[in-house]
Amino acid sequence: EGKCNFCIEKDSVLYVPVAEKENVIREYVMKEGSYVLSGTYPVSFLYSHGVFYEGKLILASFSDGVDAIYDIHSHKETDFYTHTRKGIEESGRSHYVGVTPDGKYVYAVDNALQQIYLYKISKDCFELVNVRDFSEENIRLMPYSSYSGCYYLNTEKTNRVYVLKYEQSQFHIEAVENMEASEQCFSGGNSVSQDGSRLCVSLRGDDYLQYYRINKDGSLDLLCRTKCGKMPRDILFKDDKVYVTCTNDNVIEVYDTDNDQLTKVKEYQVVQPITFAAEGVSE
Repeated sequence: EGKCNFCIEKDSVLYVPVAEKENVIREYVMKEGSYVLSGTYPVSFLYSHGVFYEGKLILASFSDGVDAIYDIHSHKETDFYTHTRKGIEESGRSHYVGVTPDGKYVYAVDNALQQIYLYKISKDCFELVNVRDFSEENIRLMPYSSYSGCYYLNTEKTNRVYVLKYEQSQFHIEAVENMEASEQCFSGGNSVSQDGSRLCVSLRGDDYLQYYRINKDGSLDLLCRTKCGKMPRDILFKDDKVYVTCTNDNVIEVYDTDNDQLTKVKEYQVVQPITFAAEGVSE
């Protein structure tokens, strides 16, 4: 009975931001193999991505261009940061948040203002450290590879993957991968394997998966380009499989990764699948 783009799990509790008549976060607890609703708490915005950091939930609102700190114990937000860019009247769209490898900061990717914000969290409040500007490419998702020590930032308008290195509280461009795509295509899902050695990016419109080897220096080698279902959104690596939400086909596709090829082995019928639940176990 509402809109939900994202959920995250920690310690057998599932946190689900939902837009109903008002914005809320629903909390579900695991009991006898199933999640049971344990509480519904009002919040200020609809949140579409999040990550746990030092016992708090850092949340991104795509619809409002706001990041928030949410205390899971008091069930309330403790601070907000609204995205702005000098000289641009357009509202921000906070699309992805994460934690830096050194654990000192959190970052947020803005899909409209083309910026990456780097924050320090102090006394349950945001302290802006710096901002990294990009050109108008609609930067999107930014997963990290522990294998290469690099981030992989995909873009919607130009269908690129930026290889970024984090050093001394800054993000530096190491390389750029241009993906083969038509003018009607826009990059969607972007995920790094659990061991950090593989990257998979979805191309919506053309409906392809780009599957890469991540080299130790951070560079990418294209292993295969595989046709998939319509409107591929999110990608999940798990147990040597790649899972893809194909929103317009109402299916979740499952691919084997043997011999560095993606081979479809199964699909599940799901009405308009968008994102997979994120396991928020990392601090």
